Amino acid sequence: MRHPDWEKRLVAVTEAHINTPLVWGKSDCLLTASDAIEAVLGDDPASGVRGKYKSKTGAYRLIKQHGFDNLGAVLTDRFEEIPTAMAQRGDVGIFQNTVGYFCEYGFAVKGEDGLRFLPRTMAERAFRVS
Repeated sequence: MRHPDWEKRLVAVTEAHINTPLVWGKSDCLLTASDAIEAVLGDDPASGVRGKYKSKTGAYRLIKQHGFDNLGAVLTDRFEEIPTAMAQRGDVGIFQNTVGYFCEYGFAVKGEDGLRFLPRTMAERAFRVS
C-alpha cells in the first residue's frame, strides 16, 4: 500500500537526486530507485546493501550473492512486472541495465552527474510499486 504522502515524498527524492552524482554504494541507480520506492511505500528495500559495495563490479557481485542474475531479477522478485505503457509515477523500471523510476518528468535514471529524465517510452521493463 502506498504511503499517504507518497507524491510529495517522491518529488523530494527527485529534488534530492537531481544534481547528486553517481557514487557506487551510496547514490547509484539501484539505490536511487530504492529511495523512490521508500518514498512510495515507506520502507527501504535496499537497507541491507547500502554502503556494502564501492564499484559496479562490487554491486553486481552483491546481486549475485543474493541469488539474482541481474537487476531485472531483483525487481521481479519484489514487484509485479507490468507493460511499460501501464507504468505510473512511483513505479520502477529498467533501461539498458539501469534501474530507474517513473516520475513527473518521465523516466528518471541515475547518470554520472545526477538524474537524467528519459521519455517514459524508453523504459524497457516496468514494475508496479504497491
